[in-house]
Amino acid sequence: MSHWQSLSVFLAVAEEGSFSGAAKKLDLTQPTVSFHIDNLEKRLGCPLVERTARGASLTVYGEVLYGNTRKAEALLTTTENQLKAMVAGASGRVIVGASTIPAEYILPGLIAAHLRQNPAVTVNLRTGDSQTMLDAFHRGELPIAVVGSRPAGDCEAHPLWQDELVLVAHPQLAARLREAPSPEDVLALPLVARSKTSGSMRAVYDAFSTHGIGPDNLRITFQVGGNEALKAAIVNQAGIGFISRWAVTGELEAGRLTIIHLPALKIVRRFYAVSRLPLVPECVKAFWDYLLTSASLPPAAAPPASSATSPPAG
Repeated sequence: MSHWQSLSVFLAVAEEGSFSGAAKKLDLTQPTVSFHIDNLEKRLGCPLVERTARGASLTVYGEVLYGNTRKAEALLTTTENQLKAMVAGASGRVIVGASTIPAEYILPGLIAAHLRQNPAVTVNLRTGDSQTMLDAFHRGELPIAVVGSRPAGDCEAHPLWQDELVLVAHPQLAARLREAPSPEDVLALPLVARSKTSGSMRAVYDAFSTHGIGPDNLRITFQVGGNEALKAAIVNQAGIGFISRWAVTGELEAGRLTIIHLPALKIVRRFYAVSRLPLVPECVKAFWDYLLTSASLPPAAAPPASSATSPPAG
């Protein structure tokens, strides 16, 4: 007989006040009830129940066992309910890794909407450049990643939202360029850039390479780790820089930055949702499905329609 079975019998004896009452409640014979109590007393090395002519009462040891067993039973019930909720997808923890643009400008609104519909779910959003997030994904630290380039390897990769990288500058610095400049024209100006592991910079390098311009030909004078630092450097006229339209909506509308249009250099990319199936627990799979569905909808934070100083919808 298992230890848990004996504890269930013990609880019935304590609450019914007799062996016969416990036997009737559990649909057992009285000798079977006595066997379970004897088994517990031998296992624990102390008397638990005092047998009397009027029934059974708990010893001081039995009182301690009864209180703790009730706590353990309540904990097991709570655990069972939590597991059932997790299996149903109604609760649980989702870990998502995302490159900086989706992590800062797209996913927060989508996650907030998801949590409103799933209040017992929690989400941990981690951020870094695309390569850092992919490395964490391949190490098994992230069940889901959202990055700025399609990864190679054995994993699920689904396209999400479109992103355009635009060349921006402080209006005074942009005035130094002729109208409709060529990619070669921008080489004369200092360039503020993200690190080489950034998905956006890899897209910039690929675009310049189609014009025979390699990374060493770019006049990178200031390298930064994130989009906010990139914007601040450009606003303060440290140089020009390529950045997602998602990131500069406010600066363009306020006139702090302007777009330098390069007709020969249009840089458009996709963000990708990456996972490795099967996804567990169910709340992770539910978030994955929600993420893929969101790709067909314009995110709430989408930039406004295109103009000289404001970006188009992605």
